[in-house]
Amino acid sequence: MRWETVPLGDVVSPVSSRAGARKLPVYSVTKHSGFVPSTDYFKKQVFSQDLSTYKVVEKGQFAYATIHLDEGSIGVAPEACIISPMYTVFSVDQSRVDAGYLIRLMKSPTAVAQYSRLGRGTAERRKSISLEALGRLGVHLPPLPEQRRIAAILDDADALRSTWGETRESARRAISSRISALLSKSTDIKPLAQLLAEPMRNGISPSRGGRYEGEVLTLSAITRGAFDLRQRKSDLFAAPHAADKLAIEGLHLICRGNGNAELVGAMVAVTDQLDGVAFPDTMIGFRPSSEINSPTLVAAWRHPTVRDQLRRAARTTNGTYKVNQQSLSSIMVPVPRREDQEQIAALDAERARLDSQLARGLVSLDELFASLQHRAFRGEL
Repeated sequence: MRWETVPLGDVVSPVSSRAGARKLPVYSVTKHSGFVPSTDYFKKQVFSQDLSTYKVVEKGQFAYATIHLDEGSIGVAPEACIISPMYTVFSVDQSRVDAGYLIRLMKSPTAVAQYSRLGRGTAERRKSISLEALGRLGVHLPPLPEQRRIAAILDDADALRSTWGETRESARRAISSRISALLSKSTDIKPLAQLLAEPMRNGISPSRGGRYEGEVLTLSAITRGAFDLRQRKSDLFAAPHAADKLAIEGLHLICRGNGNAELVGAMVAVTDQLDGVAFPDTMIGFRPSSEINSPTLVAAWRHPTVRDQLRRAARTTNGTYKVNQQSLSSIMVPVPRREDQEQIAALDAERARLDSQLARGLVSLDELFASLQHRAFRGEL
C-alpha cells in the first residue's frame, strides 16, 4: 500500500472568518477533549459580551490554541461555532485527507513532541505556532480508505478507554452515595475537638539556614482524594524531625492553607508506613479517638454539611484560604452508630478494591491505545 509523506501545508488552508453579527455557540479548544462548549468547560461565562471579533469555525474544520499546541490543544469542530481570536483555524483538503485520521495523527505523542520546535517566543510554554510554521510538519498519508480504517480503529479503542473510565467513576459514585446515606441518617453530631485521641499540631517548615536534611510531604500528598506517599521532597531543617512531626500510619492530615477554596480543609488518613518523613507546616495532624473509625471520619469530613462549615471557617489572605486548629475544633461532624461505621468502613474498602482493579485495567487500555497509535502511523496496523 502506497503511503506518501507531505508537508501539512500542502493539504490544509487557513480560515479567518469573523463572527460579526452571526449568532453561534461559543466553544473552547481543550487538551483532552478538543472542542468543548465554553460554559461547560469553565463552568461559567469567561468570553466577552462582544463576540464580533471571534472566529467562525464550520463543522469539520480544525482549530488549535496558537500558544498551547505543544500541549495537544487541537480539535475538530462538531458544529458551526465561534471561538476566541487566540485560536488558529484551518480546513483540510477532503480529497486527500480524512479529518478523523488527521486529528488522531496530530494528537499523537510523536506529533505533539515536534510542536515545541515550531514555535516562536521567549517563554518555552508560551511559544506561538503559526499555521505557516505548522505547515512544514511532515504528515504520513495512506490512501483515504486506509485513513478512515485507521481512524475507526483508534476511535473504537478510545471509546473503550472512555467506557472503562466511566465505569470507574460510576462505581465510585454508587459507593459514595451509599456512604453518604449512612452519614445523613446519623443523629449524633459532635465537634471535631471531641473526636480526638490527641491534640492537633501543625507540621514542620524547612529552614533556609537548616543543617539537617530530611524528607517532607507536599500538599499534593493529601489534596487528591487519597493519601499519596510519592508526593514528598527533600529539604533542610533547623533540627532533626521530632517524633510528633512524622507522617506515620494512622495519622490524619488536614490541608491548612490552599489557593483553592475547595481544597482547604481537605483531610486524608496516612495509609502507608513511611520512614522518617515529616508533614509540613501547611498541614495539621492528629489521631481520631476510638469513637469514630478512620474511614467514617474521612467520609464525614467530605460530607456537604461539613464542607459548608469549612468554607465558612476559611479565611483568605493574599489569595490563600486558611483554617486553623481553633476553627477546625468547632466543626460539627456526624458520628454514625457503630454498626453503620463498620458498614462505611466495609464500603470504603470495597471502593478501594474496585478502584484499584479498574485503574489497572485503564492502564492496560492506555498502553494498548499508545501501541495502536504508534503502529497506525507507521503503516503497521
